[in-house]
Amino acid sequence: MSFCVVIPSARAANLVPCVQSIAGCEPSLPPSAIIAVDDGARVEAEPLLPAITWIAGARPFVFARNVNLGIVAAGGSDVIVMNDDARLITPNGFSRLAEQVRSRPTLTLCSAAIRGIVGNPRQLVAPRPDFRAEPHGLAFICVYLPRLLIERLGLFDERFVGYGFEDNDYCTRAKAAGFQLAIWDGCVVDHSGQVPSTYRTRPDLMVLFEQSRRTYREKWGRDA
Repeated sequence: MSFCVVIPSARAANLVPCVQSIAGCEPSLPPSAIIAVDDGARVEAEPLLPAITWIAGARPFVFARNVNLGIVAAGGSDVIVMNDDARLITPNGFSRLAEQVRSRPTLTLCSAAIRGIVGNPRQLVAPRPDFRAEPHGLAFICVYLPRLLIERLGLFDERFVGYGFEDNDYCTRAKAAGFQLAIWDGCVVDHSGQVPSTYRTRPDLMVLFEQSRRTYREKWGRDA
């Protein structure tokens, strides 16, 4: 089974180096398997990325909603959800991540290892390429979602319209359904801030964060 990479993006300055990093590390991946969910990046980015798949994002931008559009566009493929401010730095990292996840006896939602900024420090890259179980939750900077997991859990909850917690929610749903969370250090993405985050530079970031935290609390009766 193939995989597609879904990248929601509003900024060409973010999307172009993100996609170029994937193309450089994954030369056998068809460019059409990279799905950019456009929130304003296309006009400047398309001349530099002509062969990728573009779909229009819904506005106003909601991460969960636009990622869902990309997941649906991926058809029956597995999906890697990737932030546009991250860059793949491991040669064939996504292909090897796919092999790792598919070889596991337990259906797994798996994060690439992160070099740089991540809310869960356990996702930071470890010295050896281990496959590590994660007991609590994953920040969705770059995560691998097997299609069978998507079919059983459904899409992201679009009630998370602020900043964050749609990933906490999806991890909570996965654990409740008996699926494993994991990190694999054999695939590393850079999230060190060299490419600026569209969300984390917003002046209303904390308002959006608290909004999504309330949504999570109301849904699950506790904090993440």
